[in-house]
Parts: sequence; C-alpha cells; structure tokens
Amino acid sequence: MKARVWLDLARAGNLPSVAGNVLAALVLSAPDHAPPATGPLALAILAGGLIYAGGATFNDVADASFDARHRPERAIPRGLVTRSAAAWVAGIQMLLGLGLLVAAGASVAWAGALAAVILAYDWTHKRWTGSVALMAGCRVLLGFTVASLPGHGNTPALLGWLGALFTYIAGLSLLARREYVPGAPAARIGRSVGRLLAFIPLVDAVALALVGAWPPALGCALMIPLARWAQRRVAAN
Repeated sequence: MKARVWLDLARAGNLPSVAGNVLAALVLSAPDHAPPATGPLALAILAGGLIYAGGATFNDVADASFDARHRPERAIPRGLVTRSAAAWVAGIQMLLGLGLLVAAGASVAWAGALAAVILAYDWTHKRWTGSVALMAGCRVLLGFTVASLPGHGNTPALLGWLGALFTYIAGLSLLARREYVPGAPAARIGRSVGRLLAFIPLVDAVALALVGAWPPALGCALMIPLARWAQRRVAAN
C-alpha cells in the first residue's frame, strides 16, 4: 500500500513517456542519430524518471490546500503521507536524478534550468494560465539536458522534435486546466488528458522515424501501450 502511495505521488503512469523522451533526446542529439549504448540509456532513463517523480511529488506538496478541497482522495489530504515527508522525498528524487546526469557529463546550466522550471511550474500552475508553457518547458529542458551529455549536441532534428513536443504538451496542459472549470465535464476531460499523456511517445516515434532511426522509433511507439497499462495501475494525472 505504501509503495502504491509513492508511485501515485510520482505519477508513475507517465514514466514510460519520460523514457520515450529520453531515448529520443539521446538519438536525435547524436551526430549520426545512432541508438545509444545500453548503459548510458539506462542511466539517462533512470535519471529522467527520478526527476519527473520528484517534480510530480512536489506538485502535490504545492497543491496540498487545493487538493484538500478538490481532490481529497489524494495521498496528502488523506493523511497517507505528510506534506513534509513528501517534500523531502521529492527533493531527494530530483537531486539524485539531476546528480546522475551531471555526473555523467551533462551541463550544470541545463540541469539547473530544468530544476528551476519544474519548481516554478509546481508553485504557479494553479494560479497562472501561462504555466502551460512551463509544463511544456519541463519536457523540453529534460531533452536539452540529456542532449548536453558528452558526444551529443543540439542538432536540427533535436530542435525540431523539441518544438513539436513543446506544442503537444502545452496543448495537453491547456485541456487539463479545463478539468476544474465549473460546469466542465471533468471526468471526460480527465480521460482525454490521460490518453494524451500516454501518446506523448508518438511525438518521439515520429521524430525518430523522420531521421531513419527505426529501432528507437519502434521502442518509443511501444511506450504508448506500456503507458496505458501503467495508467490503469497507478496515477498519471
């Protein structure tokens, strides 16, 4: 039960899409768009997952008062986890993830920008519609951070993919904001948002296919059914 609580706080149902983003970033930022070695790929996916989990958990820490009124079924309002404990775990997750990438040679500046935008989103998204740009920026900055690893760089393919990813996430986030508009069909919107979250790796797969990286493209495409499977077991939004 306790493990499930932490997985829900981490929005673990979205971790397959994070893995797809990391794989796409590694391939599209490589000079020849070659698939990465297993070790660097596993490390980058682990780091990306930890960063995402920390950011998602911080989101519940920031939203504790809002959730007490509108989402009382969540872990902090239910008293399953204290707000302070969630904050500590979130901080450790983010620091571990960022530390792994920096230790592997990623840019400290990109990693710092990623952390700053994640925290800015978590603390402003309920009050500012423009925070959808910050949400999209989190995924984009993860891509730039991964692309700053040794042997990688900001190729045209990477920049085009990140532009498409930004647009997709920003649109998804705008739809998600409507869930709390009075009179809106919240349940239907929530289901739509869940499906759109699961299909984030489609953006990765298309970008990889366009440069002829077919095995990684297939890997990202397989993240879609995996994400839908994960969403049926743990929280994604």
